[in-house]
Amino acid sequence: MQRPDVSALRERQLDGDYLLPAYEDWCFARIPGTVADLLGADVGPRLPAAATDEYDDISRVVVFLVDGFGLAQWDGERERISFLRRFERAGRVTPLTSVFPSETASALNTYHSATLPSEHGVVGWNVYEPTADEQFEALPFLRKDGTRPERLDFEDVADAESIYPRLADAGIEVHQVTPFPNEATVPHEYDPEDLSTFPDAFAEAAEEASDPSYIFAYLPQTDAIAHAEGVDSDDYRETAAETFDRISEAIATLAEATVDDDGETLVCITADHGLVDTDPERNVDLSRPPFDVVSDLRTLTDGTPIRFSGSPRNVHLHLQSDRVDAVYETLTSELEARVVRKQEVLDTNLFGANPSETFERRLGDLVVVHESLGVWYGDEEPGSLRFVGMHGGLHPDEMLIPFATATLDSLRE
Repeated sequence: MQRPDVSALRERQLDGDYLLPAYEDWCFARIPGTVADLLGADVGPRLPAAATDEYDDISRVVVFLVDGFGLAQWDGERERISFLRRFERAGRVTPLTSVFPSETASALNTYHSATLPSEHGVVGWNVYEPTADEQFEALPFLRKDGTRPERLDFEDVADAESIYPRLADAGIEVHQVTPFPNEATVPHEYDPEDLSTFPDAFAEAAEEASDPSYIFAYLPQTDAIAHAEGVDSDDYRETAAETFDRISEAIATLAEATVDDDGETLVCITADHGLVDTDPERNVDLSRPPFDVVSDLRTLTDGTPIRFSGSPRNVHLHLQSDRVDAVYETLTSELEARVVRKQEVLDTNLFGANPSETFERRLGDLVVVHESLGVWYGDEEPGSLRFVGMHGGLHPDEMLIPFATATLDSLRE
């Protein structure tokens, strides 16, 4: 199979104005399996061989995951960030799709387990778990009032096993450079509010790792600033530039530490999703007319409406059974959005195949995916409707991501 160019992948996956996940081949969900395969292990499906057919005898893989830096953002910043042009000259950029929903809580659970959202059951940033009568944020596993759910453990967030014990069993040493260390790996923590702390944390990982090894580095800064300012802003561009300056420093440090690498280290840059700029003046408030859906929602046992499920670009409505059709009619007549019934979600594998019981019970009666705006509850979370940059939906700019690869030798200055 040939590697797709972005036009071919876009054309194949487009369904009207919405771009569907390419779960069967060119998808973010297959990166963990690809990394493992390059290092001689098997943790799940990998990308087609054409994605990495130039790379042989790899003993170390380094992945920089830049949260929210999708293919549209890569293309938009290429002329301003010389590192991106240098990386393209040294290697190649393969277009992939994200998973659905194209948001961090779902995608990172996919990344660390090599399972799809339909399997691990994290339907979005917000999750309603009916067996525990809880609604909570999957990251950082808190209720809206800042307390931890009392009837769930953190291990219950995702119905999936981590890939890292399997990598360890295969003799692969895994180091993670993140603000939120995973104790199943060798952690190297840095301050997400101060990117200058990233290179030292990465240098520590590079120095300590014994091959075969896998170093995973997570950088959430571009995503965070895009929510407030949008991708078409000076603050976003400055943050993206600093992010890649720090990645460039990290690669230089890695090169110094591995003088005789001889093409055995593969460096990858990817993203969990892209971003789309919405219009805060037009983002949709479900708690106001003509929607007023709060009274149509099911409730927790204490009478609290189940608002918080999914996200503004991936809204899960858990509705009273006799209100599903009426709400569906209102939404489809008033919104430029896909409003998908639960059974259709399951029939079309929108979140992936092989749905788990966990996923099915957390899935809304209706899933609302607006073409380009946010849709949420202004009565409880008005700040979410004031976000500019958003993700979670099926806009091509959210769904298309880069999988950039180059050997460390080819990146040496």
